[in-house]
Amino acid sequence: LEFAVQMSCQGCADAVRAALDGAPDVKLLELRPQEQSVLVETTAAAERVQELLENSGCRAVLKGMGGSPEGEGG
Repeated sequence: LEFAVQMSCQGCADAVRAALDGAPDVKLLELRPQEQSVLVETTAAAERVQELLENSGCRAVLKGMGGSPEGEGG
């Protein structure tokens, strides 16, 4: 999942990282404060990840979703 996250400073990026670190089912792949972009791999619902991101105090919007390489279900 790719999220657009309003990160105005390094503190915001750190808060986002901390918020995601607390979630066992979310793996942070890329955190790009300059592009205001966060890329995660997760088994959780997108809404749940967005909620975690917004708990960090930053606004978050889902930008895109890609399938897992393993292929999920039938």
